[in-house]
Amino acid sequence: MTLTPDGTGLDGLLEAAMSACGTLPSPAETATIHRRLVAEIRLRLPGAERAMARVPVRSRAWYAHQRVIDATRDALLSGGVEPDPSASPLVAAMRVSELGRRLRDLSVYPAGSEDA
Repeated sequence: MTLTPDGTGLDGLLEAAMSACGTLPSPAETATIHRRLVAEIRLRLPGAERAMARVPVRSRAWYAHQRVIDATRDALLSGGVEPDPSASPLVAAMRVSELGRRLRDLSVYPAGSEDA
């Protein structure tokens, strides 16, 4: 299991992100989860890009990798900025949940400079 920057496992981070809309975390907790998600996504996104580069262009695998990469980049663009503590807790939780879904998709790719 990959450890996230604060030492908690990836499964715990995903659970926190996915449950954010059910039980709204405090603004401080939301900000912490958000930072950890963005950091982990940025570690894993290059692995997805390397995996896509190794398969034939326009193949099923290429499109599968491309879908994950595009959805992740979109989530980072729309939700990658840390939520303002004065912003709506529900909006912040929805951003965290979306980033969690993108990280779940990326969890099959290696973090950092590892190769799959």
